[in-house]
Amino acid sequence: MIIKFLEFGKSLGTRQLGKKIRTDIINSIKKGEKVIFDFNGVSIISNSFADECFGKILEEMDLQTLVNNTEFKDTNDNIRIIIKSVLRKY
Repeated sequence: MIIKFLEFGKSLGTRQLGKKIRTDIINSIKKGEKVIFDFNGVSIISNSFADECFGKILEEMDLQTLVNNTEFKDTNDNIRIIIKSVLRKY
């Protein structure tokens, strides 16, 4: 499964959107699918979006499972910093 975040906008900020995407991610991983996060064209994400989309995944699976079943593409420095910061909290 490839999630093209640009389809949701160049700036991703709401918890509601993060929750919807997180549900899709978890369902795909449970089916044994690899999930590719394609951030091409996305300029920024909020901490709230990242927490809801990525951080809360770790309430349902461990970090190693997430790492083994996902791949990040075309993340800029700001997006990487925000996602890493959120994942460290869990």
